[in-house]
Amino acid sequence: MNWGRGLFRLWVIFSALWIAVLSAIFIQDGRLLASNKTFDVEGPSKEKYEVVAPSNTTEAEVVAFAQRNPRADCSASKNGPWCSYPVKLEMHRKAIDPTLIYVAFGVPAGALLIGSGFFWALSGFRRTA
Repeated sequence: MNWGRGLFRLWVIFSALWIAVLSAIFIQDGRLLASNKTFDVEGPSKEKYEVVAPSNTTEAEVVAFAQRNPRADCSASKNGPWCSYPVKLEMHRKAIDPTLIYVAFGVPAGALLIGSGFFWALSGFRRTA
């Protein structure tokens, strides 16, 4: 039964291609290799922020992030020369959706299980040992 080895080799090649293509899609879609962008934001009390965010972030999201993280040392009642120096804030990337990872590895694993079952059935349910 030499054709079993050939089918296994084809499975290895197609699985490697499948995982490579879906990995490239995952990296591109999640912008995992994209560089961060720096935004300069000024608050209502003239306090300054320097927000480092992913490159696909909108300015509205950056302003909302800065408003959720106000400076305690600068407000309408407290103001000083230190408020003119920006505080660095870092905005984290959105959580990664693992669905594509599951598909990338699940489809080849499922194909191996189904193919092994067919091979075992077509060989007459014999032991391979």
